[in-house]
Amino acid sequence: MKNILTAFAAILLLNSCVKDDDYATPPFEQYICSEEWTTNRTISEVIAEIGSSSLYTFPADGEEIVFEGYVISSDETGNFYKTISLQDSRENPTKGIQVELNKVSLFNNFPIGSKVRVKLNGINGGITNGVYKVGGTYQGGVGQLAEILVADHVKRACDDDTSLTPRVFQGITSVLNNNNVNTLVTLEGVQFVQAELGSTYSEPNQTTNRTLQDAEGNEIILRNSSFADFAGDLLPEGSGRITGVMSKYNSTWQFYIRDTSDVQFDQPRFDVGDGGGGGGDNDQEAANFLFNGADFENWANFLASLNQYGLTSGLAVQGIGTGRDGSNSFHFNGTTGDTNPYVFTVKASAATIPANATKITMWIKGSSNKSLSFNLDTAAGRVYYNVGELNSSNKTLTTSANNQYTGAINTNNEWRLVTLDITGMTLNTANDLLAMKAGSGTTYNLHIDNIKID
Repeated sequence: MKNILTAFAAILLLNSCVKDDDYATPPFEQYICSEEWTTNRTISEVIAEIGSSSLYTFPADGEEIVFEGYVISSDETGNFYKTISLQDSRENPTKGIQVELNKVSLFNNFPIGSKVRVKLNGINGGITNGVYKVGGTYQGGVGQLAEILVADHVKRACDDDTSLTPRVFQGITSVLNNNNVNTLVTLEGVQFVQAELGSTYSEPNQTTNRTLQDAEGNEIILRNSSFADFAGDLLPEGSGRITGVMSKYNSTWQFYIRDTSDVQFDQPRFDVGDGGGGGGDNDQEAANFLFNGADFENWANFLASLNQYGLTSGLAVQGIGTGRDGSNSFHFNGTTGDTNPYVFTVKASAATIPANATKITMWIKGSSNKSLSFNLDTAAGRVYYNVGELNSSNKTLTTSANNQYTGAINTNNEWRLVTLDITGMTLNTANDLLAMKAGSGTTYNLHIDNIKID
């Protein structure tokens, strides 16, 4: 009888506590927090200690090594995964760092704006593809810290201030600074490139790059996970401001949003002028790939689009992560012999040619002491396009009488848009279509990407 009475009393107590069906997020005080550690390092000092090492292990013994930062990322919508980005101040930060944790739903313990302390003793730091990280180990670099160790090394401070003020940048160029990696920024006066309108944030089953541009034609990649809640949402067609976390992959700058509430494109689209660098005049980029594999993402598709001679051996490879959008490129990185070689020739049967097409476009970046030439086969016969000098400006080519390789290429590590004017031409639908040729006795180091027709 005593046990029955005890259970009945417990039920009465429970019912007296639940007054309604309001199960709102608990107040801050109910989050697990800790003031156990004392901060004795800044993020800048941690980065300086790591230096250029890809894997640096902090001393396990001795004094506690603790830094603190403010959470600017969130995995709540699925665009971040098992990572949090911390910056060193709620406003006007000077440095940021990435913390890799083998734990999901991190937003429950480390919501945006919360102060977090990290104890580094016995764990690792390193720089990976241009980004400073701390965590565990993976393939000789920094990986995710085991879930069982998270509570021993990462704690939320008992501070209920979650305010953050992103730094605002007009356009794109001024934000491209290593000190801005893993900090929260707002880009003003940007839009998605015309060619991507009508697309969703991400393609199914793959992380997808979308491209933001400013009025000068400068660009930055917006990375979107296919697991994000907003992956299937259409890109907004206007222009405006976007807030997110700066990142990079080697030399390619990248940008991540937490949710679509970070995107406020409520202004009309603007015309893109030639700002003189970084792929200006991007509004001139064509809408359709000329042939299967013309974005060089799938190397097998590209090779299957070539005629029976294939890719000339020793002249080119797939450039992994070196493409215009941070993905892949055609990397022409060989030395030619005594003759002017055909690097590759695309079959007409592999091409998709829209009616009344007026241009073929491609992006080129890199350097060589001789230039490139293209053969284009049409119903009226073969025509030739010679790139000539290619340096600080985009370039539109008209037909020439023959192949020529005069002029050097040096784009100063910027992408340049090369356009072949095909107005009024009827292109081949059988046999060969487009060939790329190079000058003899020359070492080439060029990246080519996104060969399109419009």
